[in-house]
Amino acid sequence: MSIDPVCKKEVDEKNAPGGKVRYWGEVFHFCSEECRKAFRRQPHEYAPEIAEGRGPGYDKARTSETWRT
Repeated sequence: MSIDPVCKKEVDEKNAPGGKVRYWGEVFHFCSEECRKAFRRQPHEYAPEIAEGRGPGYDKARTSETWRT
């Protein structure tokens, strides 16, 4: 199961009624076409951590000096 980023409802990834959208390498599933359209209009509103480069695995302790270690 996945969570629709717009309305926060659970969505079956294999059978998402609203389809899916890939944004910055992440795939988002939607409960309805309306939620998918809202996300496509303003993805940064619904996935700000990804828009700002803080997606899964983000480690705010890392700096430009330590990112290779």
